[in-house]
Amino acid sequence: MKLLDRLCAAAGAAAAVALAMIGVVITAQIVARLFGRQIPAADDFAAWSMAASAFLALPYAMRHGEHIRVTLVLQRLPARTARLLDIVSSAIGFGLAAWAAWNAAVFVYDSWQYGEVAQGMLALPMWIPQLCMPIGLTLLAALLAERLGRLLRGLDPAPGSSPVAATE
Repeated sequence: MKLLDRLCAAAGAAAAVALAMIGVVITAQIVARLFGRQIPAADDFAAWSMAASAFLALPYAMRHGEHIRVTLVLQRLPARTARLLDIVSSAIGFGLAAWAAWNAAVFVYDSWQYGEVAQGMLALPMWIPQLCMPIGLTLLAALLAERLGRLLRGLDPAPGSSPVAATE
């Protein structure tokens, strides 16, 4: 398994842990309320876990072909036109993911540089929960770049697949 595959699998596992953490935090908060108690910063942890699960799941879903694609249109087009549209959409997707990753990294860096902390019950440095954004987006951009490169070389966009004739 190559490095990008291992990173995507690790991000997927971290997303699953973050999703499970939401359930644990919410359940603990419900039980605590039954006894007239509250868990400090439970809402903050649930929100941070939700964001982490969303951003860290992006590369895992991309690697496993789970992102939504409109294949109905591509199936009805000639193979050459469908391939061209796949290249264009992959290039646009890569550009957007790279732009978002860059801006998310700048956002996290600014939070770290200015010492921004959470305003809730727990004064956690905000760059810590925000770090999942540039990680997930950077891995997504890397996968889209890999996909675009495979398409431009006339290969199947999914790694491990056989070559596809560029002139079908």
